[in-house]
Amino acid sequence: MIAKLEQRGISLDIEERLTQPVSLLRSVLLDRLLMPRTCPSTFLLDQQDNDKHTLGLIKVRFRSERPERDIVFISPSLDTGNGCHAIWQRLLNHACIAMAEQGTLRVFARLPAQSDELQLFKTVGFAEYGQEDIFRLDCAHQPTNGKINLSLRAQQMNDHWGLQKLYATLTPRQVQHVEGSAEVEWALKQWRWGEQGRWHSFVWEVDGELLGAIRIRVGTYGCLIRTLLHPDATDQAESLGQAALKINPHSTLPTYFAMRHYESGWLPILPKLGFNPSTSQILLVKHMTVRVRSTPVLIPALEKNAERVAPTAINGQGSFSMQENQELGIRN
Repeated sequence: MIAKLEQRGISLDIEERLTQPVSLLRSVLLDRLLMPRTCPSTFLLDQQDNDKHTLGLIKVRFRSERPERDIVFISPSLDTGNGCHAIWQRLLNHACIAMAEQGTLRVFARLPAQSDELQLFKTVGFAEYGQEDIFRLDCAHQPTNGKINLSLRAQQMNDHWGLQKLYATLTPRQVQHVEGSAEVEWALKQWRWGEQGRWHSFVWEVDGELLGAIRIRVGTYGCLIRTLLHPDATDQAESLGQAALKINPHSTLPTYFAMRHYESGWLPILPKLGFNPSTSQILLVKHMTVRVRSTPVLIPALEKNAERVAPTAINGQGSFSMQENQELGIRN
């Protein structure tokens, strides 16, 4: 069933698609082998109703040591028709309820801008918090021979605090509120068995302070570059970009550059380096906690309307109506 649905579905991880496409069936089997006792990462819809057999699948990915998940695959794709919008809604609602019951605090997704998929995710409670543009290096572009005015070194474990400061300086507060710290994205990645691709990380340090960082993901089909650059050092963006291209260990592969919407300083620089716009994606999040008002507690000598407010995780109710849960066949 999974092999069949894989052929009809859509991957939502654009970085993976560009660098190292992964077989869904292989990924599911590895999850069962490597993490047999953890929370389920794949949800299947298999229903026979009125002589109609409905099949659907949603795949999520765990974020290491954080109560967060990414939705990375859904099948069938919306363009296949035959009630796929209803299938996606049922899959998303069920997966979100199940993940909330498992202690997940946030669920992330990345979708093409101005798409039916984006509108559907919003109907089930996902909200936009950013945009990411992907640029592709023009193979015919002749690199400039300008002097690189900065030196990079390999990222080390003790760079953690410096990267946190750099991330906090560069990233808007509302994005930090959603994503937390730079720990997940910019921590040194240790290769794990079954993992696809490799990561190469470098930092630019001046007088003991990190002003820039580069991460290159290398796969069989391409390389993708991400950067952090201090707002006071944007005049060195071109040098940092040239350095990233120079140290790219597989320059013969298609090379991509990912830029967040708040990193606008790269816009005039990327064409000089030979990059052209390729695609864009909207960053989405669904918070799995809601603010619940407890029973009012009257406090003598204080206001009579005093009440305590505490955040709590949903357990199948709160973000979803009773009617939705009944349609999904889920009991609270």
